[in-house]
Amino acid sequence: MSYSVGVSHKGRIEELTINETTTLDQLRAEIAEVFGVEPHNQRLLYRGALSDNAATVKSLIPNGGKIVLVGATTQEYNTLQANVERRQKGQANYAKYKATSASVYRTPVVSSEFGFGVLDPLLQLPQQHKAMEVLRRLANDVGVREVMRKHEYRVGVLRELHPNERAILGYNRNRGQVIALRLRTDDLEGFRDYLGVRQVLMHELAHMVWDKHDDNFHRLNRQHCGEVVELDWTRRGRTVGATKVYEPPTAVQAGEVDGGSLGAGGFVLGGQAPQESLSRDLAYQAWLRRSGKQKQHDN
Repeated sequence: MSYSVGVSHKGRIEELTINETTTLDQLRAEIAEVFGVEPHNQRLLYRGALSDNAATVKSLIPNGGKIVLVGATTQEYNTLQANVERRQKGQANYAKYKATSASVYRTPVVSSEFGFGVLDPLLQLPQQHKAMEVLRRLANDVGVREVMRKHEYRVGVLRELHPNERAILGYNRNRGQVIALRLRTDDLEGFRDYLGVRQVLMHELAHMVWDKHDDNFHRLNRQHCGEVVELDWTRRGRTVGATKVYEPPTAVQAGEVDGGSLGAGGFVLGGQAPQESLSRDLAYQAWLRRSGKQKQHDN
């Protein structure tokens, strides 16, 4: 007497005709021929998993019953294995490239493990795309990235400093939670010199280790300012006579940069800090009113 069982696999349904003595193990063999899923990769479900391979199908499933087949086909497994092997080969080639580039070609490999998480320009100001370009340039600057890799610095947010925070050029909140930099000129008509902004960034990175502007801080700041130039391998072999070399600020000037590092609660160690609790939009509108630029901005 003929006996039929429906098998469903990934939207495909097939009706298989068997006899009353066919075992579950024999059914698996037939399923492998039809669906291309090897028996050891098959998971058969009918009101739960079917696992007694010696039992007859008739004792497990009623005539005309439908079972669900879960499992990857042989072709899918082969494709997966090929992808794994290709990925492993790529990783091996990359490791070989890093070894040869560092030892033979002397071209450092910049690690993405250290750097900036989020770039945050002021979207309510004009030319926000230009501000984002400056932030991206800083984040991708080889010298900056090498400094961060060497010292294992990780910064959550690299932010554009709000224009109403005129007393400072930047700040570092909670040793790398947020670093903010003044990107625009005071009249908001243009952007500050890139190397000058990068110098302020080196100052703020020194606050990753030291909060106050003491001798330890200035020593590390000087080290950063030298390394950001020396570690920029893209400029090796070029003429250095025409390149500007920026000196870190003096002890007096350092306080004018940021007044000191910001703690977790937003309090300043050694100076005044911006009030981040204020909404950026509200602060900006207040600044526009104070500076007399409200009408010009509205136009």
